[in-house]
Amino acid sequence: TIKFVIKNSGQVKHEFSLGTEAELKEHYETMKKFPEMEHDEPSKISLAPGKQGEIIWQFTKAGDVNFACLYPGHYDAGMKGQVKVSKK
Repeated sequence: TIKFVIKNSGQVKHEFSLGTEAELKEHYETMKKFPEMEHDEPSKISLAPGKQGEIIWQFTKAGDVNFACLYPGHYDAGMKGQVKVSKK
């Protein structure tokens, strides 16, 4: 179990979203249509400039888990990465 503490130090709204590459790309397409949508999923958090939040996530299997900011243009600008989960 990991607690991600995320702070938006930027000047625009950002989000932190965990998921598979396919899930992130699907959500990104939705965000392009509805950029101001609110999130209530445990794997996502949206943060206004200067705000901080957290996600507590339990990784249940080994492998790569992706994360990204899916506001339009942010993912394409490189706001993405991976968490590598190893076996116990």
